[in-house]
Amino acid sequence: MLLVMWLGLWFAGSQYRSLLEPDEGRYAEVPREMVASGNWVTPRYDGVLFFDKPALQYWGTALAYEAFGASNWSARLWGLLTGLLGMLAVGWAGARAFGRTAGISAALVLGSSLLWVVGSHLNTLDLGVSAFLGLSLCTFILAQLPDAS
Repeated sequence: MLLVMWLGLWFAGSQYRSLLEPDEGRYAEVPREMVASGNWVTPRYDGVLFFDKPALQYWGTALAYEAFGASNWSARLWGLLTGLLGMLAVGWAGARAFGRTAGISAALVLGSSLLWVVGSHLNTLDLGVSAFLGLSLCTFILAQLPDAS
């Protein structure tokens, strides 16, 4: 029950704030144009080719637009989900390396870090990069453990 309440809080509130310019607006517009044009291969910003950033976040946001419609909340869903992914990775690695209590504590510490929480609730590339780098580091550390198979 506590987990369900926490997840509700994690995903709540992102729809009420306007997208911050210029980054959040730009990272929301590119996937909106992907969905509108049907072209998910060539990112465009105001009709101009936009290859400045990797496309993974654009695809994730475009999928959120397809599933939930274009909104502030669906534009920020990628950050919210990658923030959760990072916490799960840290918790999983901590539990495997040091025990269940350490894993839960590590996930809670990361989930209560102000920069992680704020970054997860913004539509920027930073949290996706951080979460996937963290996941990579966690799997690398786990592979170094004596009982790794």
